Amino acid sequence: MKRYIYLLVVTCLFGCSDWLNVQPSDRVAEESAFSTIAGFKQALNGVYVDLNATELYGQTLTCEMLEILAQRYNINQENKEWSAFMTYDFAGSYTLNRVEKIWERAYNLIANTNLIIKNCDERREVLPDDYYQMIKGEALALRGFLHFDLFRLFGPVYGVDSTLESIPYYKEFALDVQPTLIGTEFMKNVIVDLRAAKDLLSTDPIITNGVAGDPSDKFKSKRNLRLNYYAVQGLLSRAYMYIGELDSALVYAQNVIDVHERIFPWVTRNEAVAGTEPDRVFSSEVLFASQNRNVGGLYNSLFNGESLKISSLLGIRNDVAKYRFDNAEESDIRVLSFMKNKATVSGVDYRLFNKFESAVGDSIYSQMMPLIRVSELYLMVSEIYYEQGQKSKGAPYFNALRENRGLSGVSTSSYPSYLLDEWWREFIGEGQLFYYYKRTMAEEMHSATNAYNETSVKLSNYVLPIPDGETKYN
Repeated sequence: MKRYIYLLVVTCLFGCSDWLNVQPSDRVAEESAFSTIAGFKQALNGVYVDLNATELYGQTLTCEMLEILAQRYNINQENKEWSAFMTYDFAGSYTLNRVEKIWERAYNLIANTNLIIKNCDERREVLPDDYYQMIKGEALALRGFLHFDLFRLFGPVYGVDSTLESIPYYKEFALDVQPTLIGTEFMKNVIVDLRAAKDLLSTDPIITNGVAGDPSDKFKSKRNLRLNYYAVQGLLSRAYMYIGELDSALVYAQNVIDVHERIFPWVTRNEAVAGTEPDRVFSSEVLFASQNRNVGGLYNSLFNGESLKISSLLGIRNDVAKYRFDNAEESDIRVLSFMKNKATVSGVDYRLFNKFESAVGDSIYSQMMPLIRVSELYLMVSEIYYEQGQKSKGAPYFNALRENRGLSGVSTSSYPSYLLDEWWREFIGEGQLFYYYKRTMAEEMHSATNAYNETSVKLSNYVLPIPDGETKYN
């Protein structure tokens, strides 16, 4: 990993390809980069920008590879690469290379968060208190967020193998590969980072001003495009849920739900569907999204059924979509907003997924790639109450989501049987369905090729192969 970390530090943190012609050493370059508030801002912004790398949340970990692993799309067999992911064949050079790129890019960004965190303390005099808290808090949150997703990909199935060796957790900038941790220890580190981030972000302007933040300071505005105070609590709920600590997951989820009507309100039907600029990502509900200016390009390269040939199209079969949405084509705003259009490609009827199709105009939500949204917390709370034998408390949360999607509520006794259906419907193109299957140790997934069938999976299919040489301590 040494060469990858070095390259990213030079290109992403210091920004200019001929920087080394001016500075005599890496240490001098680091000191110069963090000698001003602007330098800290640039370093942190660079991490956010690089979340949009194709190998990370710009494609692989949102709308493409993770969704294929979750049996979302009907993959044409002519596409050998995507077919390999659909069958969990990680032995080929293509799949191994794709998986290795995830590992490299994520750990590279973690290395940069560690440089930021280190310099926040070493160069404390550079940062006023408010910037120190925000920059260090967001850097810690990013470090926890990235490590957690790496664990959800490369780590063991926690419910059965929580004490197995997993992957390294980098808490300091290091050029040597660090030792691996068992799953329980790794997740303790995730939670420590996220809790420290939450404490540092306790004066986040989102608390008083909502997602607009502080409009007078660009760095403190548009808080749902950064890991803010409430997004971090959403991540804490997600992390505690993943390790089965339901009481803690409930506390942090409820903290966000308590303010969501004021700060993260449900999207309205009119906002989601009407006009030339429909809000297909339901942006008001998003706790944290990356700002990806190439979202429209994703649509054209992966989902445009009018221009792509069948082997290059990520599509959901029409019969599968109708069945999974329970024929609610005229009521469910998710269908109406981003799955209404149909096309026949090579004799197969598809629903064209256009959540990321560019809207007319320059709306910020047309550049958003959602990474955590309030509806996930509603689903987790309803699941927690079910697991705790309190379905009468869980049903209102579950039905709140359904009713705000244009569906009728279901009975208290029956709602647990609908949980998977809502996870399938709610996070299309966002990568969360695979993680849900892994967390719940599902041995079957809804089939992408037949509306009435399930696809059998092994628990080992949920664990991506760690790149060779990346777990040996040097």
